[in-house]
Formats: sequence, structure tokens, C-alpha cells
Amino acid sequence: MTVSLLFIAWRNLFNRRVQTLITIGVVAVGIAVTLAILLLSSGIKQGIVRASEPFGMLVGSKGSSSQLVFNTIFLMDNPLANLEPEYYESLADDERVSQAVPFALGDNYEGFRIVGTSVSFFDLKARPVDPAYFRLASGRLFEQPFEAVIGAKVARETGLKPGDTFVSAHGVTESREQEEHTEHPYTVVGVLKGVAAPSDQGIYVNMESYWLGHEHEDEHEGEVSGENGATAGFENSEAEHSAEERGVTAALIKPKSYTDLMTMYQEINRGKDAQAVFPGQTLARIFDMMGSGEQVLRIVGYVVLGMAGLTVILALYGATVERRRTVAILRAIGAGRAEVLAIVLLESALVMLIGCAAGYAAGYGLAYLLTGYLGEFLSISAPIRFQAGQLSLVGYVALAGTAAGLLPALSAYRTETARYLNAS
Repeated sequence: MTVSLLFIAWRNLFNRRVQTLITIGVVAVGIAVTLAILLLSSGIKQGIVRASEPFGMLVGSKGSSSQLVFNTIFLMDNPLANLEPEYYESLADDERVSQAVPFALGDNYEGFRIVGTSVSFFDLKARPVDPAYFRLASGRLFEQPFEAVIGAKVARETGLKPGDTFVSAHGVTESREQEEHTEHPYTVVGVLKGVAAPSDQGIYVNMESYWLGHEHEDEHEGEVSGENGATAGFENSEAEHSAEERGVTAALIKPKSYTDLMTMYQEINRGKDAQAVFPGQTLARIFDMMGSGEQVLRIVGYVVLGMAGLTVILALYGATVERRRTVAILRAIGAGRAEVLAIVLLESALVMLIGCAAGYAAGYGLAYLLTGYLGEFLSISAPIRFQAGQLSLVGYVALAGTAAGLLPALSAYRTETARYLNAS
């Protein structure tokens, strides 16, 4: 009997297939939007945390802590002012420090940022027991000025490989007016393995390369100024500017113990020369801001789900009103009220099951598309993983939608057989 009722319910839906497909589509969209938001939000947070794993306490000039983190770790935003070279040396030579890694940013090649650093950068680990986070896919690390190790995405999109040369340009983004450092071309000596993080977009050179390139630029500007007869005081200004250029944009400092870490953090932030930032704290604040936007998107998703439920009710109720004579005939040939009620509920259940299944698949598909976009333009890996809670959400929606069919089902249950059989 159950099979017969299911067949009747299916036939009823098929006979009004356009309306049925629209209803299924609304349910699927509601599920897909809500699920994609949940998946993407969780994935982005995991991707951002993973990208920041090898970085400890960052030290940079006074300013925005978010700007310091995003510029140094995610190769985004503009760099802050340089730290004085003497200040960085004092940090690196501090007996409490086990590792100091400098960073100098300000140039690019085809939009990919050039990062001045030291070979100790390639020793960074997410955890002490882990292997090095940044490892070579081919070639070797830089050993002398104007040798470069490029990220996996740089190699993929530019076609550069060990032995190739390129010329950097001033500025952190590519533009038509940018000035190229043609006097000092770089030679690619190594390519890093992809880590699905912003570091895949970096071009890494030693600090001496960065400084020499910028000092040559200062000399060129001085010559132009001299030709125009405006050389008064140039030597002093050039010396000051060169000293600034030989500073570092930021430094990664890893103290020997937790006590040393907290002591240095407090000392640096009390001083007037620099700020110390824990990336985790900054990212937590960013996640809080993301949470507000995520909550709005979730509300939108829930509204869409509510509209889907209302659509199911209206569609089934409208179909029940249109089929009162058919229901009356079913009653006349022996179908009981309970069976009529069951047919309408089965129609509701079929619509919700198909809509939820399609929405579940579409939600994962949409999330994968969006994470692909993030990976392509930001090099942030946002892993999409199955979670039982998400499947439970879909199950609750299916049950709620099926229950929404009670109103039209009760309407069919109360249909008066004699009245509609006699209707012309």
C-alpha cells in the first residue's frame, strides 16, 4: 500500500512538474547558500591560520597591527615604515632571542612581491617537531646578492625557472608608471614547493640584494638632481635615505622561552621605536569582524530557507485546492482520509528530499568554486571538509519542510466527498 501511495504522490508531482521544479529549486538554493556560507567561513579561517603557522612574534614600526600582519605574512596591503637598522640589530643580538628573520618589502615583479630576507626564513617551522614549512621543489637557496628563490605560484604564472633572469620594479603592485631596477637583474636559483598559502606568491632575495638595488636608485636620483643644479645638501639627504633603506620593514623574532617572549613583547610595545604583534591575536580580531558579516550572511540563508518552506506550503496547498475533485474520487473508490493525508505528506517529503539533496551538492560545489577563487587570487587555501553538523542541518530542514506539508494535507483530509463529486 505504501508503494502505491508513493507512486500516486510521485505522479501528482510529475503532472505539475513546472511548479514542482520551481519549488525544488527554491529549497535547493536555500540549502546551497546556507551550506556554502558555513563551509567557506570555516575553510577561510583554517586557511588563514595555516598560513600564519610558521610566524611567531612580528616586530615592525608603530602603526596598524593588522597592516603589519597582512603585509608580512599575507603579502597584502602597504608596508609600514622601516625599522632603524640599529634597532633590528639590537633585537637580533639579544641573548633572549633564538631566531631573528628580517623582512624588507617595497618592490615587485609582474605584481608579485619581492621579499628581502635571510636564509633563516627557510628554516621556519609550524611546530618544532615539524619539517621546514618552506621547502625547495627545485634549485637551491640564494647565496649571494641578486639571486632569487620564487614561490610556486610565481613560477607557474610567470614561467620563471632556475637560471632565468628578471628585473624588479619599485612598488608593491604592478603599474604602468613603475620604475624598473634595470641595473641589477635577478637570477632565479630555486623554486619553492607549493604550500597553498600567500607565500606561494612571494619572490625571496637576500637583504643585501634589496639594499644594493635601492642604494643604486638613490645614486641615480642624486645624479639627476645634480644635472638640474639642485645638489645643495644632497650628500646629507642621500646618507639619511640610504640609512632608512638599509632598515627592515619587519622582523620575525622567536625568543628562547615563553617568559622571554612575554618580556620582550611588553618591552617593545612600551618603547617608542616599534610595536610587537602576535599574529594569532590580530587574526582573532579579524575573525571577530568576519563573524559579524558571517552572521548577516547566515541570516540571509535562513531567510531563504524560510521562504523555501513557505513556497512548499503554498505550492502544496494550491495543488490540493486544485485537486479537490481528484481527492473526492479517491475517497469514493475506497481511499481513506488517512491515505489522502499520507499522499500529500509524501509529496511534501519528496520535494524536500530532492531539494535538500540538490542543495547539499550545490552548496559544496559553490564552496569549492569560491575557494578556487581565493586560491587563485589570494593563494589562501580554504579546505572544504565534511562535517556531520552540516548534514544534520540539512536533515532538520528536510523534516521541517515535510512538516510544512501538514497544512495542505489537513485541507485534503477534510475534503467533503459528496460536495466535490457533484460539482460540475
